[in-house]
Amino acid sequence: MSKIKKNLMYVYGSTAVNGLLGLVFVPIALKNIGVEGYGLYSIFITLTGFIVLAELGFNKYFTRLLSSNRNEKDQKINLQVSVGFYIYVYIILIVILAPILIYIVPNYIFPIDGKHNIVRIIVACAILDYLFTIPTSLLKTYSISNEKFNKLSRFNLSTGLWRYSLLIITSILFKSAVILVIVILLRRIIEFFYGLKVFGNLPSGSWKPVFKKGLYRKILRDSIYLSVSQLFQMSVTAVGSVLVNRYFGVHSLGIYRSSFDIANKVWFISNGLGVVIFPKFSKMLNDNKENLSLRLSKYLNLSWIIYSIVFLLGLLTVPFYNNLLDIKSKEMFLLLLLGVCYNAHSNLGFEYLQALGKFKTVASINIISFLVIVLSFFILSEEHGFLSIGYSWIISQIFYSVITDLLVIWNLKVRAKLLNIFIKLGLFLIAILIYTLYI
Repeated sequence: MSKIKKNLMYVYGSTAVNGLLGLVFVPIALKNIGVEGYGLYSIFITLTGFIVLAELGFNKYFTRLLSSNRNEKDQKINLQVSVGFYIYVYIILIVILAPILIYIVPNYIFPIDGKHNIVRIIVACAILDYLFTIPTSLLKTYSISNEKFNKLSRFNLSTGLWRYSLLIITSILFKSAVILVIVILLRRIIEFFYGLKVFGNLPSGSWKPVFKKGLYRKILRDSIYLSVSQLFQMSVTAVGSVLVNRYFGVHSLGIYRSSFDIANKVWFISNGLGVVIFPKFSKMLNDNKENLSLRLSKYLNLSWIIYSIVFLLGLLTVPFYNNLLDIKSKEMFLLLLLGVCYNAHSNLGFEYLQALGKFKTVASINIISFLVIVLSFFILSEEHGFLSIGYSWIISQIFYSVITDLLVIWNLKVRAKLLNIFIKLGLFLIAILIYTLYI
């Protein structure tokens, strides 16, 4: 068995279990903390994703750097530089960004009548959650860069079991979104010590920070487009929560987010592939670019077909799992599922463009995708109400996936570019037609 297949087996083994546990958690949480409580919990999940952006894309840049140069001495130097960089991140986040976020989020981003103090607590927990994660993230990044995915899978499987067990038990015993968030935060401390056991420590001396302001400026300058890309990539998935809460209330937010959290389990396929494939792409672009080009075009076509089938299976079997998973809006769930499938497909091409260093390109795609979902929402909201966010999600993701594929095959110099895209759009229209007839 090839190394990449083994790595995919390791990663998918752990993500599949965590995906199933995530499906179990959603209906239990809805029953015990309520739809509004789930809406509050979703604010924490949304914020943790955004706060990661405080590192300005450095983690991805750093993974690419370590993957392309695996000399232990050079990796140690790069690790020391990263530790120094993250110390700056701690200072900036605690001193500057934390007070701003604690004020802005409850007043402007997630304003909820009578729950301003609760939202402030959630914001503070989200900030601390990221800060507690950084040391563990360094251990994981080092492991990923050296393609030690067996260790990563063991870590993810164990911590996933802890996480969802704690979430389920906490939601049943305390029936409080705030306590749920605090429990998620505190488990980060345990994760670090467990990470040391599983991954082993970084090379001796790697935790000693090295501050190189000139190098940091260069890294930030090189990764600025990646930072913007990550910001808008995250915004595309998070803006739905903000818009639904603002225009339809926290109850609707709970319905929307619970549906999204069930639909996005499809991402366990693309996320697992992305973790394995990015360092592989980075290495192959240096060692065997021609072989990579021949394979990737075929994989893109196969990926589109697979995710189209995933959506159709989800559509046709929804009567069997609708009540089991306590899906509050079947129509919303299916719209989100279709968008998630095309977002998941795009991950393969997206990782390739990043490994190629096309940070400006991927940033532009994500900015336009974000604008598409926001504009579509305001255009459709008057006629379609709550479901407008689902339609907007599909519109933005079909745009995102088609443009990403087109750019990838253009860089690969593949023939029949337009035919390739037209076939994929045809499959998309078939999926929409079946959805319309089914609903």
